Amino acid sequence: MTERSNGHSEGMSNLFLHKEYELCFGQLRFYDERQTNLLKYLFTLTSAVSAAQFALYKVFDSPTHDFFLCLAFLSTVVVTGSLLIFLSMLQNRLYFVYMARQINAIRGHLLKHEAPMFKENQLYTKADFSAIKPFSVHTYKLVGAAFITALFAGSSTYAFSQLGGNSSPWCAVGIVSLCAFLGLAIGGYYYLKTQGTKSADQAIHHENK
Repeated sequence: MTERSNGHSEGMSNLFLHKEYELCFGQLRFYDERQTNLLKYLFTLTSAVSAAQFALYKVFDSPTHDFFLCLAFLSTVVVTGSLLIFLSMLQNRLYFVYMARQINAIRGHLLKHEAPMFKENQLYTKADFSAIKPFSVHTYKLVGAAFITALFAGSSTYAFSQLGGNSSPWCAVGIVSLCAFLGLAIGGYYYLKTQGTKSADQAIHHENK
């Protein structure tokens, strides 16, 4: 009776793991696609605003006070929107990593206990990999989002400098753009580095245990 109960429990456990594996795989694809979609939103926003800025330049014929006022407003809107998208991409990357770790853990468990004779596994089983992958496509997307945000931070700085009467704003533009890019890149690295080493409950729900 005990052996039958144990066998039934093990079968139910493996059934749960198979279902969990399928659901996690679907969620993994969702997070991967969402990362691309967020970048598309960023390109759509920046392209639309860039076109609007160019149209305003043509309307005003020359860089006037009103033009720089509009430029400052539009650039600030883009910086705010792109920053929110960048933060969403960072969080999405973390969710993606947790799903991938869960999938790898389940695959490793099933290979060990359900298919111990299968020695030719070609897929991932490592469940403690870092959330930071220097040559990952996700990393390139995050760096690209940070770069675009930094460009518009420089554009906003240029517009406000012109409104303030600064005739040589390029130094300030370069400093602000560089600081914005480095701040986002380093901040994003620190976020993934620290949160990625925690369990999902600790990182996402801020559980202490």
